[in-house]
Amino acid sequence: MTASRLILLSVLIAAVGVTACGRRAPLERPADVQYEKEREEARRNNLPEPPRPAPTPDRRFVLDPLID
Repeated sequence: MTASRLILLSVLIAAVGVTACGRRAPLERPADVQYEKEREEARRNNLPEPPRPAPTPDRRFVLDPLID
């Protein structure tokens, strides 16, 4: 294998590795939007107002300094 092919292969492997970063999970609605929806539904049905959700802590990731 030539040096250029090795460099190309290592760049492709690095690109695939970086694109695989992230969380695999369903999308979450922001807590405020979900709360407003539940509050409006409770008002329509004459139910007590739901409790306001607690703020979620910011979970940092190793690569976050790259985008800060």
